Amino acid sequence: MAIKRKWMPSPCYHSRGGIKPYKIILHTAEGATTIESLGNFFANGSNQVSSQCGADDKKDILGEYVSRGNAAWTQAAYNEESVSLELCGFASWSRSTWLNQHSNMLDNAATWVREEANHYGIPIVALNNSQAQGGGRGVAQHVNLGSGGGGHVDCGGGFPMDELIKRAKGGSAAQEPELVLWEDRMMWLVFDAGNPDASEAPACCIAIPNELSRGKHKIRFACRRQADFRVLTTAGKTEVHLEQEGALSVEIPDGCRVVTVKLDSDQLAPGVPVSPISACISEK
Repeated sequence: MAIKRKWMPSPCYHSRGGIKPYKIILHTAEGATTIESLGNFFANGSNQVSSQCGADDKKDILGEYVSRGNAAWTQAAYNEESVSLELCGFASWSRSTWLNQHSNMLDNAATWVREEANHYGIPIVALNNSQAQGGGRGVAQHVNLGSGGGGHVDCGGGFPMDELIKRAKGGSAAQEPELVLWEDRMMWLVFDAGNPDASEAPACCIAIPNELSRGKHKIRFACRRQADFRVLTTAGKTEVHLEQEGALSVEIPDGCRVVTVKLDSDQLAPGVPVSPISACISEK
């Protein structure tokens, strides 16, 4: 049975220009806690922002603000190719908060993802950063779009993307799992090319899950060649020099949710280091 949609139109939209959406993007509203309050915000044209739909904790109902045929104003350069959903939540929420206190919201979001995927023929798979920023077809969070999406960090490191994908595919809700280490979850850092005329270095951001931002973990970097970059956390700036085939770790301070990495090394192309830099999060 399709989820009920409550129509609350926003004046903030434009034509897709004939583009058929192939990305499903999830956001957190960071303020509005109901689909009605979110609708009131989107209805104010001076705010210059909107989303296709919104989800809160009311079971089996969504707010709809911009029709499928038009592009909402919520993910900058990716508006035409994407459909978007605002969850009436916060990027600071932990995985436990999402699963145990806002399961209805996740169910509503999963049903919406399934409906949009069926309508457009989009696979229900989670996209990584490079896939989301390229031609990947699937489901992503706002943070996966990088600077082209406005440089946002939602839905946050605690958002249970794996659980949402499972529910969207028809799986049942899960209990809060045991904390797993990220030692084996290697990330390839994708840097924003930035402005070549500016003195600021290309940068990328790493969102830190709630359970890994308690001062008990570190980020471990590796590169096949020498590399120089800066790591910015809430504790300040760390200058990093990686030797050839070497690795180095930087501590994640207690409460730090986003780590910025700025590239100082030589680049093959704007934003592309001479050798790929990888990272993983591990215990100290």
